[in-house]
Amino acid sequence: MAAEQAMWHVNDVVAFDAMRELSVNVQSHLLDRERDGDGSARAELLEIRRATLAVDGYDRDAVDAFSQQLQRRDAELARVADGR
Repeated sequence: MAAEQAMWHVNDVVAFDAMRELSVNVQSHLLDRERDGDGSARAELLEIRRATLAVDGYDRDAVDAFSQQLQRRDAELARVADGR
């Protein structure tokens, strides 16, 4: 039983790290937009940073939900950056 519990915690850590990496990607896109003169990008960047820091790494549902939000936003920002 202990081995199963440890595996779950490892998966939680991986999910949390992936969420933080997604957050960095979104923030990077937003920094690029801010440099290009998008006035709203900075406020969104700060909100993404605040929300990322607020996610409880022990709450897998919260990590997964925020990851999904970040994935959608990252895809939107990537499309805009690519001109699609």
